[in-house]
Amino acid sequence: MYRAVLVDDEKYDLEGLRQLIPWNDLQIEVVCSESRPFAALSYIDNHSIDILVTDIKMPVLTGLELSRKALERNPHLKTIFISGYQDFEYAKEALHLKADGYLLKPVDDDEIVELLKKVVKEIELERKSIQEQSQFTETFAFIKKDFVQHLLEGSINHETLPTFLERYPLASPTGFASAVIIELDDVLWKNKQAPDAWQEQLRTASDLIISYIEEQKLGAWCELSTSQFAFIYQDTPERLEDALADLNQHIHRNTQFTITASYGDPVAFPEEISQSFIQAKELIGNKMFLGKNRVIPPRLAKLQIVKDAKDLNSILDAMFVAIAGYDLVKICDCMDDLFDNVRGFEHPVKVYSFSIHIATKLEAHLSTVNETFESLLGWGFEHLDVIREFETVDDIKSWLRKTSFEISERLFMKKQSKSRRLIEPIEQYIHSRLAEDITLREIANKFSYSPNHMGYLFKEQTGESFNEYLVRNRMEKAKELLLEPKYKIYEVADQVGYKSLAYFSRLFREHYGFTPGDYRKQG
Repeated sequence: MYRAVLVDDEKYDLEGLRQLIPWNDLQIEVVCSESRPFAALSYIDNHSIDILVTDIKMPVLTGLELSRKALERNPHLKTIFISGYQDFEYAKEALHLKADGYLLKPVDDDEIVELLKKVVKEIELERKSIQEQSQFTETFAFIKKDFVQHLLEGSINHETLPTFLERYPLASPTGFASAVIIELDDVLWKNKQAPDAWQEQLRTASDLIISYIEEQKLGAWCELSTSQFAFIYQDTPERLEDALADLNQHIHRNTQFTITASYGDPVAFPEEISQSFIQAKELIGNKMFLGKNRVIPPRLAKLQIVKDAKDLNSILDAMFVAIAGYDLVKICDCMDDLFDNVRGFEHPVKVYSFSIHIATKLEAHLSTVNETFESLLGWGFEHLDVIREFETVDDIKSWLRKTSFEISERLFMKKQSKSRRLIEPIEQYIHSRLAEDITLREIANKFSYSPNHMGYLFKEQTGESFNEYLVRNRMEKAKELLLEPKYKIYEVADQVGYKSLAYFSRLFREHYGFTPGDYRKQG
């Protein structure tokens, strides 16, 4: 349906227009009929319409003035004027305004119907033309973006390249160009926190990037993914870095994202642009090591920050001691030492694997004090997948440090409970006598508890029965001794309280899945 406004200060004529014309048959809806021109203008200011039918001569605001103001708001508006024989001067001005129709009163119904049919046909043709032009523009833009991406990737045949360049001109005035990549930071992480809100933010940030590239005439662009864009830059590197810094500020002011950008060296265009693109991709990959929210230029391509590799196991052991002892400064130092090793990695996948390895070792350490990620933090081991959503070494390191702090604090708070303070000297006593034949009754008598109370205290604080606690600690001590070649296996069994080698071997196998001898061979 097309939307029409009728205006005539003669109410009888206005009502006749509204009632006697078969508007519905013409696919026209009369959305406003007014005898007051200013009221009609107010409606036009706030609504979209297609046709204006107005008396040409009205007091205060003439139909010509009304039409002129309406056309300022909608240049595609179709206007039909109605006037009497005596209004010839107005008619001349109406023709000057390029009116779409001019009728004399009294209006002949058949005449206005034919005129309205003509106007509707013109609107249909114009809309079809606009739609076709829009589709052509969109198709051209899509093909051009696709061409730019294939050009950057070097997947266009050299024989057909001149034909494409003729159709989509990308000529470089200097004969050289650089490939540039722009990537929105923390997309995966932020999307997980609030999917709906961040999807809207992501669309806004993407639109801002595209608009900025086009407004600043930085070069032909393409979308590599929902969060990564590329364009071909043909000016000086100094202007490029300033433009990218300005774009980053623009994105940060208007969204909650920042960007990281990289660019390759200027190369002969178009023959070598794919080489610059490969370099830009390698540089953006170094965001893991060099950091986000910045520009990564070609001069950093060969930069490597590599320190002497350190013994990971000794660092991890020291960090676990620091976590258990609530030594936050030492935790920071150990985390720094661990991630010094990361600087020499060549690919982000190795960083993720290394970081998950650290977390796995931490979980294993917690099991020795009968704790888990779930018991302390309320999340399962699968929560470690969050590591893969971080984009830089510093982000991963910060998350692991924060997690270690939280675990350390939870362990510390548990140790502060009254029952925990009571059981610590009992645990120390047991550890010092693992080689002896100690029993729950003996421990209870030593610390002035009944056996039942002692058994309850163990279960409450360690989550294990006394016998389970004793066997686990004996097995852990046995593992340490088995790594010392000077001890025979039967000597190890004796030092952890087992006179029968066969019984010790069976318990060890049940606990770890292999015999003491097999464990020693693996070590």
